[in-house]
Amino acid sequence: MNLPPSSEPFASFSGERSAAIRNQLIDTAARARAPRRRPMWAIALVVAGALAGAGVSTAAFAASGTFTPNTPAAGRELPAATDDGSGAAITAPPGTAPGSPVVSLIGKTQSLLIDAPTELSLADRPGDATHVRVTLTAVSAASVSWGTDAGGNNPSASFDAADVGQASAVTWYDFPLDDTTTTFFFDVDADGAVTATMQYLRQVPTHLAVNARGETYGVEGGPDGTPDLISVGGVAPDGSSVEGYARNTDLNAFSPDHTELPSNPAEALAWQEERAEKYPNGWDVDVYDSDGVTVIGSFHIG
Repeated sequence: MNLPPSSEPFASFSGERSAAIRNQLIDTAARARAPRRRPMWAIALVVAGALAGAGVSTAAFAASGTFTPNTPAAGRELPAATDDGSGAAITAPPGTAPGSPVVSLIGKTQSLLIDAPTELSLADRPGDATHVRVTLTAVSAASVSWGTDAGGNNPSASFDAADVGQASAVTWYDFPLDDTTTTFFFDVDADGAVTATMQYLRQVPTHLAVNARGETYGVEGGPDGTPDLISVGGVAPDGSSVEGYARNTDLNAFSPDHTELPSNPAEALAWQEERAEKYPNGWDVDVYDSDGVTVIGSFHIG
């Protein structure tokens, strides 16, 4: 499947929108050193003029560098959110990483074969749904875009014949819903075919947690912004996997020699070349328990 290795799914935007995103990111980098998780990805996106699609699995992205479906085991539902229906953030319940949304599955899963341009009405969706997760599985080699923008400014993906039947044949995206979202659009090339599986969701945002040192910890991308300690998946001293937190200041360093973000694409490219030469195998940062003191492993960057 022809998607960038560090972000799946990947949203292909129009030239005009890509330029606007790129200019905004460059302007932000020039005005302030805003904390950014794993900025080498952000820099690559600025240079490419594209933006990775956001979804429910921000924790999975922080931990692994890829988006993975946050779906429950067969026959089980994710924990329901306890909120007043206003969309305001709540305290993360047990089992939910602070800062990540609590997800409830709503209604029945629907599947349909897409082998031609298709418009699907969303008028009968559940009233309390905030998102719809649309998962594509390649039936044959195909190039497809799918989303809620009638102009075609939607995520897109390409599948090769070798992808069919493999894990690489599946990609997904969570689309936010509002009163103006009434139709879903699929566009597939003439010889391609995919199966689209649609599941309505209710996402309730959660607040970051605070440790005894006054540091915030949790998942980046929630309503409280970037935490001091960002949820990551690391490696323990014995080689086993460990879930913990890395300091945003450590993740924010594009390389050990640079503590500021680039101010333009040319500088970003120069930094990328320098990093590749000096640190071909990347480098490690400490992974802490939520107390921000106890080191439980390491997280590799590069």
